[in-house]
Amino acid sequence: MGVCGRRQVGVSAPSWSCLATRADDVAYSHIRKEESCVRIRSGCAAFISAMILGCVLMPVMAARAWATEPGIPDISGSGAREGFEELLYSFDNFWGEPYAGSIVCTELAGHRIPGVISKEDAVHDVDFLFRVLKYGYAGYGFFGGDEVFLAARQGILADIDDLREGSLGINKFLTLLKRWLGFIQDGHFSIHGTIMCRGYRSFARFDMEFDESGGRFYARQTPDAWVVAVEGEEPSRWMKPSIGSDGEVFYCLGATSDASRDICVRVDWSDGSHEFVWLSTVGSPLVLGPAYELKYVDGIPVATSRSLLPVPEALPQLEALLRDVAELKEAPAAIVDLRSHNGGNDWYAMEWVKGFAGTHVCPSSFHAQLVTNTAAKMWENSTIRLGVDWSALRGMVPEGDSEGPPDARSWLAGNADPDRPGWSQVSVIEGVKAENDTLLVVLIDSNVCSAGESFVGYLRQLENVVFVGINTYGMMLSGNVGVCMLPKSELVLICGTKISLGEDLSNRDGLGHMPDFWVDPEQALERAVKYIQAMQAGAGNR
Repeated sequence: MGVCGRRQVGVSAPSWSCLATRADDVAYSHIRKEESCVRIRSGCAAFISAMILGCVLMPVMAARAWATEPGIPDISGSGAREGFEELLYSFDNFWGEPYAGSIVCTELAGHRIPGVISKEDAVHDVDFLFRVLKYGYAGYGFFGGDEVFLAARQGILADIDDLREGSLGINKFLTLLKRWLGFIQDGHFSIHGTIMCRGYRSFARFDMEFDESGGRFYARQTPDAWVVAVEGEEPSRWMKPSIGSDGEVFYCLGATSDASRDICVRVDWSDGSHEFVWLSTVGSPLVLGPAYELKYVDGIPVATSRSLLPVPEALPQLEALLRDVAELKEAPAAIVDLRSHNGGNDWYAMEWVKGFAGTHVCPSSFHAQLVTNTAAKMWENSTIRLGVDWSALRGMVPEGDSEGPPDARSWLAGNADPDRPGWSQVSVIEGVKAENDTLLVVLIDSNVCSAGESFVGYLRQLENVVFVGINTYGMMLSGNVGVCMLPKSELVLICGTKISLGEDLSNRDGLGHMPDFWVDPEQALERAVKYIQAMQAGAGNR
């Protein structure tokens, strides 16, 4: 282990030295660039209630598909649909489904669970857990079905049996569950706040500024020097566009990684020298505020959306969100601040973008909802705990049906696929893009999750839109989350009853959506305003 710094060779070049020991043991194999779409994820909120908030309400889209944008392949006729359907667990029967009356969740906030449980009670809970997962978790087939889950079940039971004592502490029990269920890379999935899925964070060095010219990245400090390699790779794989305090665009070193600490990379310069540079974690402080508000900064409209959850106290703000879109679409430039967005009902995001574009806009995707009794009861538990009014679930019932179904079970039963027991009909959504004359700058951070990420997905279908900040949380694989309590340990299980995937069928949970401009989230609003002003003055570059 040596000092991480620059070794001078020949002509002097810029020197940003690492003033710490080189992180030789950093797992570089886990570093990800946005070119490679990973199939994994990690945790957003530590509190169970926040996990439920993530995305309780995702409509199963109507079986109709909107018109496909010219040039976009018809995904309903491709092999992607068959691939998606193969990821749905095939039910032979429902004999092993838990009794609906046992799927309860009586307490969340402040609830005290037993500190110790007997081995017999732990075995009982394991049996209950895996039956709930089979019939109530939409990702059961995606993550391997019976073969994988039953092997995990046997592993947990074997570990419990190996214990010498007749009981085990609740933390020990949780550790066993996490160890054997760690393959579930799903941002909505948790057991009593313990998230199984790995998360990828943004790492960057914003004080090292580069300009790009002719495919080379020149250091602003010494314009005659350029980078020839980073970690032995093409510099373009590591250079991320950013926005300076003057609104002008520059490049910085950046990467997404599951590393638990800052990472150190080797930078090779055109003068033959090299140095080791630390990339620091880019944090995302939680931004608090109302579900929606509209304000102006230097004359630029800023629409802030923190939640799309239709609880009674937020309904007036959600209506205002949709009403104000007419004002934003007339502006030459506007900012949509989605930082710390905790999810809710996708319908509001879809309608906002529709109002802004004047037409339906959506990314290509596939969706399927479990319609089992287990899924219905778990989803019902979630809506009750959150105090969500079923009549407020916009987009969950057909247009023109003012009353809709009386409860979750009736609604799910009405969407059942007679040819695929336990599932709704597969919804195939064709991608639709739209033109847009308003420069729209969208602020994102690693706290944006679930329906907030759906908002990002819809906005990406518009022209003239840029995303500023860091990668989002990555909580998109499952939705319509259900909740129940393991009967003996009283641990709370949260998992999605709906599965959604894009046309490439890849799972971006843990990685999320990437920004166009890498910017510290705490500076994102300020830099977005400067960027718009620079663009309008013709002084910026994109």
